[in-house]
Amino acid sequence: MKTDKKKGQSRSKYLWLLLAGLMCVMCMGCAGRVKKITLADNLDKTALKIDEKSYTLKDLAFYVAYEEQIVQQQAMVYNSQDPNEYWNLHTNGNFVRVRAREEAMNLAIHDLIFYELAREEAVELSDEEEALAVSRADDFWMDLSDVSREKIGITKEDVTASVKKIALAEKYQEIYAILASKETADFHVDGDAYLTMRGEHEIKIIKKVWEGLSFGNVTL
Repeated sequence: MKTDKKKGQSRSKYLWLLLAGLMCVMCMGCAGRVKKITLADNLDKTALKIDEKSYTLKDLAFYVAYEEQIVQQQAMVYNSQDPNEYWNLHTNGNFVRVRAREEAMNLAIHDLIFYELAREEAVELSDEEEALAVSRADDFWMDLSDVSREKIGITKEDVTASVKKIALAEKYQEIYAILASKETADFHVDGDAYLTMRGEHEIKIIKKVWEGLSFGNVTL
């Protein structure tokens, strides 16, 4: 009888330990999960810091919409009846929607670095360059659906301002490449020279904000 009692106590202790372990795992999973947020309602949240400067979701909203539009085109070709099937694909070690979020951020970091350098050197767009940027912004805005325009949370004027910044960044990238005796492509977002240059900056992505955006559903 004593042996059976000991076995029962041992089994009970084991079950409690197993239950405690499962609860710990569940708590850790919940703690590591990022709360989903909407772009339009969180535009003032800081999502990125480069050196001493902070950037909000409003500063990055164009890149979110741009990347979603690009990937959505691919998704429609893959399955026009259910584009989410493409967004949920797992390829090259990552989900399409996660990779899209990473690429949007990488583009933003690239352009912001060159844009700030251009400002430091007092480089400006010519009238023709500015007109071209405005035209590109108009085309982009026209291509957005009414739903996307509402969900992006920023105005046409905000989009135009972002595209002008990108144009200035591209202009200074060309200047910088010449000064460094390299090709402009060396300073593209995946170029070796740029990656070395990027490593010289202190970059911090605010994950609880940026990863809260569910790409594929942010502006679509």
